[in-house]
Amino acid sequence: MGKIRLLSQELIDQIAAGEVIERPASVVKELVENAIDAHSQSITVEVEGSGIDLIRVVDDGIGMEVSDCEIAILRHATSKISKTSDLFAIGTLGFRGEALPSIASVSKISISTRTASSDHGWIISLEAGKVINKEPKGMPDGTIITVKDLFYNTPVRKKFLKTAATEQRHILEVVSRYAMAYPSIRFQLKANERNLIDLPQASSGKDRVHALLGKSFQNKLKPFSCVRPGLTINGFLASPEMSRPSRAGIYTFVNKRSVRDAILSASIIEGFRGMLMTKRFPVAILYVEIDPLDVDVNVHPTKAEVKFTNPSAVFGIIANTIKQHLDKEISSKIDIPDKKMSYEVREYKTPGYAIKPDAFKPKAPLRQETLLQPATGFYTSKAPIGTLHSTYILLEDDQSLFILDQHAAHERVNFEKLKRLYESEKSQSQLLMNPIIIELSRTEYLAYEEIEEHINKTGVEVSPFGEREIAVRSVPEILKNSDIKLVILDLIHAVVQGLFKKSCHADDILASIACHKSVRSGKNLAIREIEGLLKDLDRLGSPETCPHGRPLYKKIGLDEIERWIGRRP
Repeated sequence: MGKIRLLSQELIDQIAAGEVIERPASVVKELVENAIDAHSQSITVEVEGSGIDLIRVVDDGIGMEVSDCEIAILRHATSKISKTSDLFAIGTLGFRGEALPSIASVSKISISTRTASSDHGWIISLEAGKVINKEPKGMPDGTIITVKDLFYNTPVRKKFLKTAATEQRHILEVVSRYAMAYPSIRFQLKANERNLIDLPQASSGKDRVHALLGKSFQNKLKPFSCVRPGLTINGFLASPEMSRPSRAGIYTFVNKRSVRDAILSASIIEGFRGMLMTKRFPVAILYVEIDPLDVDVNVHPTKAEVKFTNPSAVFGIIANTIKQHLDKEISSKIDIPDKKMSYEVREYKTPGYAIKPDAFKPKAPLRQETLLQPATGFYTSKAPIGTLHSTYILLEDDQSLFILDQHAAHERVNFEKLKRLYESEKSQSQLLMNPIIIELSRTEYLAYEEIEEHINKTGVEVSPFGEREIAVRSVPEILKNSDIKLVILDLIHAVVQGLFKKSCHADDILASIACHKSVRSGKNLAIREIEGLLKDLDRLGSPETCPHGRPLYKKIGLDEIERWIGRRP
């Protein structure tokens, strides 16, 4: 018997569903898009747990006749296209073609729907894509889709889902993005009967964006726009000081479709070039309106990516428009007669030198603390001979040269101090005279809730302060001179980016805080600071890696150096 066989229809359906339905947020995305395409004025999303137990989307759109509903649950059925050319000029959100049948194949789903011209609605129930019930139902105009037991018949997919809080954040992100794109629609999102979003219809995109991002952006968002033949761009740019440690504050839309497109994100970042610190990213909302013939929205199963006919032109127009807008904002704040400003950008590279110890500028020694154990003979047995690029400490012994990363070494020391404080569960914090209030977006607030307990155990006392604000009331001694707002936001965005593992929140958080407090590359250290750092490392048991697992130093043997320069064969 041959080894090649046709797959069963059930398996075909599940494979197709796997391309479209990656997680509960994928279900919400597809159903919200269908509700928007149905000309809804109000859309409500209800979720229980992570969304596996229940997802319900209620809209007041045009609804479906029962005959249309019966066809809509079949493969390759759509009202969005009728001929081949339609594929290249898609003007709706819903089509890639597999939404309802894909959802139905991996869940237990019921569809209730009624049109304005019908006396009553209908409800159709399915399990694993098969109809198990159909009957009339009294209901208002619109559609209600209820999805239960998601992935009940595909346990492998369920296995790779994150925590309920993480999955809720993904759902919140989906609803928030479409709320930005469609301010004239009322959006509600409830998770476990808790209101995460309740946005009435807005009179303008600016009002909707402010409602989503919060009061702290009220005077920090500036509109921008540019109109070219076949292309219109507009949106809102936050002041550079509102930057974030990740790309989570960048929202991009193409023909009102929310997309995560590398070209669009890169063009925004390019527009901010020279205005942000390294590893900081802007907060920006970009709407692109383009001829459907010049963009392919069908290149990704979940419609999350697009492909432009001329990506370099799109990139250049967006980047230049943003740069010109930001330059104008800056020049308007500077009292100079000629508003036309020119810039010359140069790069300077400083050569690195090995400096003898007596060349170091004297500075205050590091305050010594008793760490974990008495010093052992590794780092302090090496002699400091200088620094390289104010980043690497050069050490020597009789046989080798050691290149020590000063930031990574200091980070390890601070990590161990914080870990000791965390494990002792003793409050060794300094009370702030005035609490630091930090306003968060809805997504950021959910991420904060995931790590609130761990943050407080580090000695940073922080608690909710209003609907989407948190208050920092005390900080540990080790962080007293740090930008605590930046520390908290970096932690939150690490959660948003999925950089923290489920079981490793504590160490990850401590490592992130330690990184903030550690001496940065490019800072000149005095000889006494170097000696104090070496002693601290030895008191820790002479660790060889930073908290993130990177090596602290590179060892180069004298014989290897002599071979380099030809003194030894």
